[in-house]
Amino acid sequence: MSKPKQASIHIRCDEKLANEFKQVVEQNGYTKSLIIREMMQEYIDNSKKLNLASQQDTMAKVIKTEDIDKLEPLKDITADDLLKLAIRMAEKHI
Repeated sequence: MSKPKQASIHIRCDEKLANEFKQVVEQNGYTKSLIIREMMQEYIDNSKKLNLASQQDTMAKVIKTEDIDKLEPLKDITADDLLKLAIRMAEKHI
């Protein structure tokens, strides 16, 4: 099995911040790369959760205000299709 393709990310930051980050990471027994990868994944996960919450808020407002124009794209979707769509959306954000 082949390993996934690797990519490098280079950032600029204040030297003091970089040195302090390196020191703290090493004191805790980790690598800078590991911590940054975990922070990146956490940011992505949080972003997806916020996006889902935003979509849910929008849907709730549309349904609550009964704004028919905004509901128009959903009018021809069956209950089964709506359920499948909801499951796919939930799977993406779990």
